[in-house]
Amino acid sequence: MLKYILTLLFILPVLSSTAQEFRAGPLLGMSFSQVDGDSFVGYNKVGLNLGAFVSRQISEQWDIQLDIAYIQKGSHEPQDAEKRIFEYKIALSYIQFPLVARYRYKQFSGEAGISVGALLNSEEEYDGIPVDEDDNFNPIPFQNVEWATVFGLNYHITDRLWINARWLYSINRIRIPYDGDIDIYNPRPHWISRKPGQYNNNFVVTAYYSFNKLLQGSTSN
Repeated sequence: MLKYILTLLFILPVLSSTAQEFRAGPLLGMSFSQVDGDSFVGYNKVGLNLGAFVSRQISEQWDIQLDIAYIQKGSHEPQDAEKRIFEYKIALSYIQFPLVARYRYKQFSGEAGISVGALLNSEEEYDGIPVDEDDNFNPIPFQNVEWATVFGLNYHITDRLWINARWLYSINRIRIPYDGDIDIYNPRPHWISRKPGQYNNNFVVTAYYSFNKLLQGSTSN
């Protein structure tokens, strides 16, 4: 995992030779998540997205941004006594590194990129009982690393403050099926070409604030 983090941290400095400016600041938002492959539907798991970002502008319309954030993902199915549904919950915490390229047009900008996350903690409960403490279950551990696609839209209130809405979806499985790594499994993951298993699927709404320009690129005399 360390080599992935170091790779991402070195990407932006490499790009600095063509950059015009360097910006950084805090980010704070909310994550609305579900886990595809757990038989439940709905972005019912609400969590935090908290961290910081760095970005470099490479042209008048284009810039590249790297976030370093603590994010909570997972799944939550509320209890429904009438339907005889017990409460089910997956709580996953990651340190996440989304890297996106962004194109700005007036007050809006679109972005796309990739993210890598390191799993910090995982909890799974059924009817309020941790799954790993229930003799009826033999839980399969979650993967320590998650790769995800990133697509987003930004509304720039000012040049230093903007609101971001992102959709992130796992590229790799966060957990293999309980029946094992088999070819036939229902339900299938969202991406039909992928292997059966569980995948993070979440929307994130975040406020970004940029400090004043931290580094001015070199200019010719």
